[in-house]
Amino acid sequence: MPTLKLEPAAAKRLVQLLSTDDAFRERFVTDTAAALRDAGHQPESEEALEAFVKECCCHITLADKNSIAKAQQEIFAMLTSGTAYTVPMLEHGNSGPRKLR
Repeated sequence: MPTLKLEPAAAKRLVQLLSTDDAFRERFVTDTAAALRDAGHQPESEEALEAFVKECCCHITLADKNSIAKAQQEIFAMLTSGTAYTVPMLEHGNSGPRKLR
């Protein structure tokens, strides 16, 4: 799975723009790679950036600007530490439906 880690200045700018700028938010949804570059991201390679966008950003739904502004510390921390988390698949080997208890 492709990963993305932003430099602190690019992450700060990205969060700021997503929480204030409607035109940037639209661009982020329609052309994520270009929006990331506009925010100051300098990818290791264009191929890596395009692979990340294709696999991880194909169905973006942004939170409202106020929610992003309130969570900017958490979003900044996530963007600067990278997005390469391995999520355990709890359903593996469970052929039946899950029951809520």
